[in-house]
Amino acid sequence: MSLPITVVKCPTSKYSVKCPYAMTPTRIVVHNTANDASAMNEISYMLGNNNKTSYHYAVDDTRAVQGIPLNRNAWHAGDGLKGIGNRQGIAIEICYSKSGGTRFTKSEQNAAKLLAMLLKQYGWGMNKVTKHQDYSGKRCPHRTIDLGWERFLAMVQKELSALNTPTTGELYRVRKSWNDINSQIGAFKDLEKAKKLCDGNSGYKVYDYKGAQVYPVRKTNEQIAKEVIEGLWGNGEERKKRLTNTGYDYNAIQKIVNKLL
Repeated sequence: MSLPITVVKCPTSKYSVKCPYAMTPTRIVVHNTANDASAMNEISYMLGNNNKTSYHYAVDDTRAVQGIPLNRNAWHAGDGLKGIGNRQGIAIEICYSKSGGTRFTKSEQNAAKLLAMLLKQYGWGMNKVTKHQDYSGKRCPHRTIDLGWERFLAMVQKELSALNTPTTGELYRVRKSWNDINSQIGAFKDLEKAKKLCDGNSGYKVYDYKGAQVYPVRKTNEQIAKEVIEGLWGNGEERKKRLTNTGYDYNAIQKIVNKLL
């Protein structure tokens, strides 16, 4: 399920126009280009002009091209300066939607692969896949909608399931901790099924066959330390108890906090 991805770096001199804000993505926003240019041509044009319109990826019948870093916002959803589409969405433009045909069909297939890769990367489910129309009312992705939005979502789900299906003998196990074998309540080849069971049982996590926690996505000590500084984990004994109960090393995180302060 390989998809070639070419990264074209946005010049930092263009950040103020194309991607001025830091971003923590929470969703994917799908677009059609309404044009008949290749992914490289779309990204090159976007980065080469001084218009605010911007997007993270363009996908055509041979590859995906990234132009904006995923930790920077892009202007694509039409929901304004503080809109969640513009400020939290990874924008993906599907090429060759003006004329359609076999090139567009293949571009959609590649887009489904890219979406699946991003969903797996961020530990997201299908509910994180949205369309431009959801934010501004514009009929975009126009050809994808015309052909059937649910049809496209099914394509993405198929690719995601393929990514999440381990080889024979490799199961995703739902337990309270990896070492607590007796707490296991399920084992699945399909990660989505394991995640669903986990969501319905408080205190459980999903582990891969090597014992690595894959769901919920575990944050790094550095990320947790920053949240501690922001006051999200309380103070004193409350903080220590919450961090310890969640499985984090309180002393290690406190050490990072002290360095950052």
